[in-house]
Amino acid sequence: MSNAKRLLAGLWLVCLASTAGATVTEVAQSAAAGASSVAGKVERAVKRGVEAGISGVERGAKATGRAVETVAKKIGIPGAGASSPKP
Repeated sequence: MSNAKRLLAGLWLVCLASTAGATVTEVAQSAAAGASSVAGKVERAVKRGVEAGISGVERGAKATGRAVETVAKKIGIPGAGASSPKP
């Protein structure tokens, strides 16, 4: 093999190696970005779940309070909004 052919073969290998290196780097960066994206989605989902849970507890507490007031009015407990006890 002549020196010129060896030089061209060496340059070809360097080109292939540099292209492969860039591709591996791009894949690694893409995978890291994908993992970050998944982590962000999980974080948002957990936050929405916690907020929904808190909202449900608040709604339940309000409904319970209204039910207690309604029952208190019906049975005539003073201070529950009933003007006078029912007979």
